[in-house]
Amino acid sequence: MSEVRHRSPEHASRPVVVGVTGGMAAGKSLVTRMFGALGAPTWDADFAAKQLYQTDATLQQATLDRWGPRIAKLDECGRMVDVDREALAEVVFSSPDELVWLEAQVHPAVGRAFSSWLEAETHARVVIREAAILFESGSGATCDVTLTVEAPEALRIRRAQDRARQHGQVVPSEFEIQARLARQWTEAQRVSKADHVLRNDAKDALLPQVLAIWALLTQESH
Repeated sequence: MSEVRHRSPEHASRPVVVGVTGGMAAGKSLVTRMFGALGAPTWDADFAAKQLYQTDATLQQATLDRWGPRIAKLDECGRMVDVDREALAEVVFSSPDELVWLEAQVHPAVGRAFSSWLEAETHARVVIREAAILFESGSGATCDVTLTVEAPEALRIRRAQDRARQHGQVVPSEFEIQARLARQWTEAQRVSKADHVLRNDAKDALLPQVLAIWALLTQESH
């Protein structure tokens, strides 16, 4: 296993930041929960991003300036309180340029939200930053350690369908899931960037892998 990267003096006093990513339905959220059960505070970038339109004034103003009130949910005083996600999706998924612009606004906003959260975790030795696009967004570079959770594609497709059934959602077809997977980085790309690779398949038990990394992290964070 690789060691925790050398940290600059200004980062030495803060917790070790572990970035967790992985392909769709590979098990990154399960790994995050395991680290949480071991005592690490956890932060979900994807969940946080959904809240930013309600909490980040800079992002609110940028989207209003770009597209106007048609993509906004306004209060009785005409102030933006959230984004109309259907209207926003219609704009950005019909134009690659608009999607690129939005991502350029959201990624820094997510970074600001994480920095604020991290400042409050003064007593933690290790914290977990879970993100589906950890490397694509550039946030992996701000982590002290990165890991990716990987599983065979056929197994991930089956898990994604099972998860939809469990939540009473429309079960996506194999073709639909493969289309989503095609929009993500490949396993080879994630593995090339990550410090650690966890295998979540029938041959490799996940918990022992998590425990081994936890032992390394807690030893080196003393």
